[in-house]
Amino acid sequence: MASFAQVDSGNSWNSPFTVLNMSEQEINQFPRRTLVIELEKRNLSTSGDTHILKKRLKQNVDCSTKEVIQQSYEFLAIIDFEATCMENPPPPQHYVQEIIEFPIVLIDVTQRRIIDTFHSYCRPIIHPILSDYCKKLTRITQEQVNSAPVFAEVFANAEKWLNGRELLPFQKRKYLFVTDSPSDFNKYLRMQCNITNIVYPMWAHRWVNIKTTFSKFYSTRSGRIRNMLEQLGLRLEGHLHSGLDDAINIARIVIELIKDGCLLTPNEFYHSSIENHREREWLPTMEAQSSRMVCLNCSRSHSGTQRTCLRHENQHRRNGTCIERKRNPVSRYSFISHDQSGTPLNTQSLLDFPRLNAATSVPDVERHHNRRFTKK
Repeated sequence: MASFAQVDSGNSWNSPFTVLNMSEQEINQFPRRTLVIELEKRNLSTSGDTHILKKRLKQNVDCSTKEVIQQSYEFLAIIDFEATCMENPPPPQHYVQEIIEFPIVLIDVTQRRIIDTFHSYCRPIIHPILSDYCKKLTRITQEQVNSAPVFAEVFANAEKWLNGRELLPFQKRKYLFVTDSPSDFNKYLRMQCNITNIVYPMWAHRWVNIKTTFSKFYSTRSGRIRNMLEQLGLRLEGHLHSGLDDAINIARIVIELIKDGCLLTPNEFYHSSIENHREREWLPTMEAQSSRMVCLNCSRSHSGTQRTCLRHENQHRRNGTCIERKRNPVSRYSFISHDQSGTPLNTQSLLDFPRLNAATSVPDVERHHNRRFTKK
């Protein structure tokens, strides 16, 4: 059920807004001591910088123009990937960053608290040995990634976890993903799906960039996780650049935004925030460069205008290089391309979900994908 921006006072719920003859201009002139007194009268938090306290009081006052804020989502899922890195990396086209930590922290918007977590390390394939810089920055050891499953298996486990909580497309619960930058989805997940031959998941097409939301709501400059916590009067828990710790700290920031009456809505979308044209050239996306997505026949990416190798099928057959592709539907929401080539990217089906349409052997999502990349 959707949540209302109410004032939390112990175990009781008070009126969401208190009626007082107080204008925003008057609040802007209040010294910090007055702000604290007014917030204490309303059982509101008094922690944070002065501009945070002013915004918190403004949200509570001026009832004549405000209505009770109703959140649009029941659950918020915070993701913060960690990836392989180097202190002095080569150009992006010569160095691929692989996801090595996959955390999800789930917030119940009504209860305003963390209710569940998913966490797994991932074993990198292209660069299996972590650099000293990466180990020092993320505090992830070589032993942890050596014993971890590959990304395809972690991705499958993450979808099973989401599915068990009914947090996937076409399921009944209303949810929204939250990150602290566009890179988590637009760069790292997109790149990882590309090198693993996983079609980019439907559930990661829109999300909230909490830095942008924080900056606009509190009328302050966009900052990093530590900076946002300091402005809210909160201490950093754990270590920066630890995926799970970062996700938990982002969740704490999100909870404070909900308490202060911020309406959380998607503000970034799949590849919408990528501005570097060169990056688009070497990182194909489903929308920007569909001609270079995974071929429906050989499960590999093609460059230029070649969407599929089927046009050269006869030549491949003469050369003995044609691969008869065996489709293996894996999920209603995403799937790994599967063929008989025996390459390391050959992965069995992700999930054994029931198909959307029992009358056909191909899920509706896959038929939509085939229509999208089939030339009419």
